[in-house]
Amino acid sequence: MDILYLSPEFPPNYAHFVRCLHAEGIRVWAIGEADFYSLPAELRACIRWYARAALDRWERVEAAVHELLEIKHAQGFEGPFAWVESHNEAWLRLESWINERFDIPGLRRTDIEPLKKKSVMKRLFQDARLPVARGAVVASLEEALRLAAELGYPVCLKPNEGVGARGVHRVDDEAALREIFPRLTEDVLLEDWISAPIVTFDGLVDLEGRVVFENRLVYGEGVVDYAAGRDPFFYVSRRVPEGLAAVGGELVRRLGLRRKFFHIEFFDRGADWVPIELNARPPGGAILDMMNYSIDGDLYRAWARILLGRPPELPAAKKYAVGYVGRRDRPYALSHGDLLARLGGRLVEWGENPPLFWEIMGRTRYLFRAEDEEEILALGAEARREG
Repeated sequence: MDILYLSPEFPPNYAHFVRCLHAEGIRVWAIGEADFYSLPAELRACIRWYARAALDRWERVEAAVHELLEIKHAQGFEGPFAWVESHNEAWLRLESWINERFDIPGLRRTDIEPLKKKSVMKRLFQDARLPVARGAVVASLEEALRLAAELGYPVCLKPNEGVGARGVHRVDDEAALREIFPRLTEDVLLEDWISAPIVTFDGLVDLEGRVVFENRLVYGEGVVDYAAGRDPFFYVSRRVPEGLAAVGGELVRRLGLRRKFFHIEFFDRGADWVPIELNARPPGGAILDMMNYSIDGDLYRAWARILLGRPPELPAAKKYAVGYVGRRDRPYALSHGDLLARLGGRLVEWGENPPLFWEIMGRTRYLFRAEDEEEILALGAEARREG
């Protein structure tokens, strides 16, 4: 099997996907923006051929795909690529365009709107008879003022197309709305501000669209708070409530995903789950690694095996809850060395995040696990205490 992988260099942990594809006997042909020789040697060894192109310039990507196909055929591997993948929100449209242009199975451009535009996601949620935040796309300050007056403050302003907390604003009164709205340059959605814990339903589907792995991530606060400077804390839970699995599973079914990861965010209001957004990709940053640590398994390998129609071979039991703390450049009650000592054998990973992640995920990450979720909460609080 030959697959085309987009951006094998970022984020750095996604190199494990390429490594596992290679280990399963799949030939990986890649297009990325980095110089090939800047990639780690282990990653370079797993790529059959690499073409460098700016991924936001589709005509250059098209030329790169033709180049790889010519080389592939010259080496005796006939036919098109069997799959195109990036696991990255930024390249979903590009992925679907390559699939259509070169007649490759997978997402089509008509599939992308529900995965990118929050207003279209909301219609999908409503079709599934789920509660949603009241609101609509607003095209002018006058529309925004009218809708905010109808909903009542505070309200939430966010890009209709965007990832995570970037560009999301809590607006507490009319004066703030008049100040913020004129600065916005994108299609904007204005909604009720919902104050409730945020959880996610994440997982992986196989060739038939069956969920073969599911996960719940619980945020300590919200990503808006992290973007505002709060140290991020969240954890992978050992349990997925039946109601969340049912609601999340129905949304996955309606999307018709195959051979894909998914990541769906919800407000947890106790009596119901209010969907926020959904994505056809793994959750970001180190969360995929956290899910691996929770089961002592390998989701990178599981996905590669699914491409080949093989069983994913994932452990059934969630043995651990896994916590994440991201710290910034400021003083803490526990120094770095003190924190490592405090975490002890529960620490499974620490390191510096890529600079692109610093605003939301913190500069230095600490991943730790325990059987008891209360222990994860206590360690997370200690790690973030300033001093």
